[in-house]
Amino acid sequence: MQRSRPVIEFVNHASFVIDFEGSKIINDPWLFGTAFNDGWSLLCDSVFDLERFCEIDCIWISHEHPDHFSPSVLRSVPEAIRRNITVLFQQTADGKVLDFCAELGYRTRSLPHMEPVTLDNGVKVVCGRVPLYDSWILYDCAGFKVLNINDCAVTPRVLKAIRRVVGRPDVLFTQFSYAGWKGGPDDEPMRRAAAAAKLRAMQAQIRVLAPTWTAPFASFSYFSHHENRHSNDSINRPGRAADAIRVAGSEPVVMYPGDTWRAGDPWNSDAALQRYSGHYDFASKRYLSSESTDETTLIEAGRAYAARIRSRNSGALLRLIRMMPLLGLLRSVTIEAHDLGRRYRLSLEHGLEPLGAPGSPDTPASPDVRMHSSSLEYLLRHDWGYDTLAVNGRFEADLDGFKKMKKTLSIGSLNNAGHRLTVGLLFDRDFLRMVRAAALRLSRLGA
Repeated sequence: MQRSRPVIEFVNHASFVIDFEGSKIINDPWLFGTAFNDGWSLLCDSVFDLERFCEIDCIWISHEHPDHFSPSVLRSVPEAIRRNITVLFQQTADGKVLDFCAELGYRTRSLPHMEPVTLDNGVKVVCGRVPLYDSWILYDCAGFKVLNINDCAVTPRVLKAIRRVVGRPDVLFTQFSYAGWKGGPDDEPMRRAAAAAKLRAMQAQIRVLAPTWTAPFASFSYFSHHENRHSNDSINRPGRAADAIRVAGSEPVVMYPGDTWRAGDPWNSDAALQRYSGHYDFASKRYLSSESTDETTLIEAGRAYAARIRSRNSGALLRLIRMMPLLGLLRSVTIEAHDLGRRYRLSLEHGLEPLGAPGSPDTPASPDVRMHSSSLEYLLRHDWGYDTLAVNGRFEADLDGFKKMKKTLSIGSLNNAGHRLTVGLLFDRDFLRMVRAAALRLSRLGA
C-alpha cells in the first residue's frame, strides 16, 4: 500500500508550506522587507500573498532570527485570519515568542524538546532545541517524514541524536550557504572557505541522516547594505549546493518561490536553477544606507546597556570572569563610529565612554572595531543587538578585534535567549557544550 505523501510549496528563503491531506503548515514566513537591521534582503520576490494565510492551519517558527521570525509579516496577516492559526514554537523558559504571537491574536502551542506531538490535523511532529536558540522539526505525515533542520548549527553528536529520535527522513530541508560576518572587503579567501565549509556541513548531515531527497534552502537572501555588500562575493549558488547533495548520496530538490512538489515524485531542478541565475547579479541589486545617530543618544544607550547587563547577571561572577586574563572575556572594547569620526570605549562597568579623536594622545592607535553610529545604537538598544551585528556584518574588524567583541558582547545574546550568567549556569551541560563549540569556532576562524 502506497504511503500518503505531503505536497510542499516553496515560499521563499527558509519558508515552505507542507500540505498533508488538506491541512497546511507554513514554516518561518519571511515574505518581504529587510532583516537584521537592514543588513539582509530577500534574493527574489515572494509570490505567497498574505490573504493566503486563510488556508494555513499552523505557523512553525524555528527561532527568533528575523529571517525566520518576522514580526512585520505576523502583524500584516489580517486580524480575522490570525485567530484561526496556531503558532508552534519550541518550549522556552520565557515564552516570549508565543506571548508576542498571542497578543497579536494567534493561537499558540509550545513544543517540548524531542517529544512527539500529534497536531489537530493528524500530523505528528518532533521539535528539538539546539543551543543557544535554534530548533529543528520533523513532520511525520502517515510515515512519510520531512525534516526541516534550517540553519541549526548541529554537531555530529546532535546529528546522531536526531537520527536516533526521528529515524531516517525522506526529505531534508537545510541551509546551503554562510550567513554572517566573514571578514572585510579584502578577506574573500575567508568567505570562500566559509562557503566550502557550509557545503561540507550539509554533506555531513546527509551522510548521517540519509535522506532520499534534500532541498537546499534558508540561503535565498543577500547582504543588502552598502556596508556589507562585499559579503556577497562568495556565497554558494543553489547549483553548487545541488552538486554537493548528489555527491553526498541524496537527490537535490531546488525550488523557486511558488513551486510545488508532491514529495517523493521525480523532480527536475533545472527550471528553478535557471530562474535563480539572474538573481545572483549583485551589481544590479539595491543597497541601503543609514542615517547617523548623534553622540548624546549613543552615550545614553550605552549607559542603559551596561545597567541592563549588570541587572540581569551575577555581578560577582562578572567581576570574577574579568579577572581571569587567559579567558579574555567581558573586557572593554574600543569602537569607532566611522561616520561621526569618533571613538568610544564600551565596558560593562561604565557603558559607552567617549575617547579622543583618532590620532590624539589618549586614544588607541586603532580601534577593535569600526561601525556606523546607527549600528552602534542598535547594538546597545537591543538584547539581540550583537547577534544582529554578527549576522549582518555591518562592521569592520580584523580577526582579533572580532574575537574580542564577541567575547564581550555575546552576553547580550545569552540574555536574549533567556539565560542569565549565574553560578548555576556553569553546571549546565548544554551551556558548557555550546561554549566549547563557540570557542572552537573562534579558534578555527581565519585558520
